[in-house]
Amino acid sequence: MVNLDHYEILGVSNDASYREITSAYRKLALQYHPDRNKSPHANEMMLKINTAYGILSDPHKREEYDNSLLQIKKSIKYSRVYKSSNIYRTPDASSRLWVLTKTIISKTFRTLILFFKFIQGR
Repeated sequence: MVNLDHYEILGVSNDASYREITSAYRKLALQYHPDRNKSPHANEMMLKINTAYGILSDPHKREEYDNSLLQIKKSIKYSRVYKSSNIYRTPDASSRLWVLTKTIISKTFRTLILFFKFIQGR
């Protein structure tokens, strides 16, 4: 998945006004319009510009987009904190944990089998 930052596409800051967004959109639309720009990437860039403008020009869509960016940044920050505070620092700790988990599951399974055999009267 390609990460598209709509603010970055239009070349405006996160706190840009509607007028700044519209101005940036018009400049880029003139620059990348397929009738004026014959490069093979002009159509793709124009789609990105139109999408970014469609989201950032509508106050409700922009608010949703900003909230989703905030959630992404929080999740990235959380994952970095979690990775840096990993309690299993030894290289073989995960294998020990796996062995312990398998042992507990197998003993629990055996106990359940014995319990059901007892209930059935075998």
